[in-house]
Amino acid sequence: MQPNRRSFLKSTGATLGSVTLLGATASTASASVHDRWEPADSSNYSNASRTSSDMRWLVMHTVEGSYEGCISWFQNPDANVSSHYVVGNQSGQITKMVQLEDIAWTQGNWEYNQTGVSIELEGHANETNFNDTIYQQAAEVARHVCDTFGIPKQHPTYDLAPCSAYSGEGGIIGHNQVPDPNDCSQVTGGKYDPGNTWDWDYFMSLVNDGSGGGGGGGGWSDGDIVHCTADLNTREQPGTGSPVVATMPTGSNAEIVNGPTDKDGYTWWGLHWLDDDIWGWSVEAYLDAGYA
Repeated sequence: MQPNRRSFLKSTGATLGSVTLLGATASTASASVHDRWEPADSSNYSNASRTSSDMRWLVMHTVEGSYEGCISWFQNPDANVSSHYVVGNQSGQITKMVQLEDIAWTQGNWEYNQTGVSIELEGHANETNFNDTIYQQAAEVARHVCDTFGIPKQHPTYDLAPCSAYSGEGGIIGHNQVPDPNDCSQVTGGKYDPGNTWDWDYFMSLVNDGSGGGGGGGGWSDGDIVHCTADLNTREQPGTGSPVVATMPTGSNAEIVNGPTDKDGYTWWGLHWLDDDIWGWSVEAYLDAGYA
């Protein structure tokens, strides 16, 4: 133990691990979370070979119409738009339309298309009272995508995501949080979906298997032992702009020495990484209790 370093962590209130889950490609990891495969017209998306290291954002949209109507539109060569998944409000309505290694055209911002996976929800922004079926099905898809590709299962609370999709730490956001590529102080295309009738708190609790928080469940105290469930950055202070001290390999063990602290839409813990005698702050989403 290094009391002076512990004191430093305490005093700084001392960013999220830019999680790198290399190796799992979108095509090999795409399990049958969907009920139907109805490919979008090839003119409505870009062929690519994305892997986990490319995935940073999961973006929620509303169809502004019906489930079947959306599927039909994405198959229309004149649409010039697509999404990876379309989710309806009846049981069994999960349709995959673009392979995850490919780039769907839906965010209105090319960088967010390149780094994003998209889910279209049946309904209208600010109008639809979403039923529990669509919440459950959308959460099933979101959980699968996040677990497979290392997208943090957290909903950043900022109004707009970073100007660059490669900044920040990623997460699950609404279309209303995607910045305009020409003016990142505004939302792209004036979009506001999924709208104020979408219950983010309930949805995220389902994505996190009802825990309502990050991967480790939190609630820890000083001295508790945790480990990281993916390669995880540890930083000098909490916050996505703080310098990275080190990237800890999956399964690294740490002692809780401070926290929790909320910053930049994430929950952070001050940690003493026991295997390498490194001290820093990491986000809760990729921490779990006990020794690995």
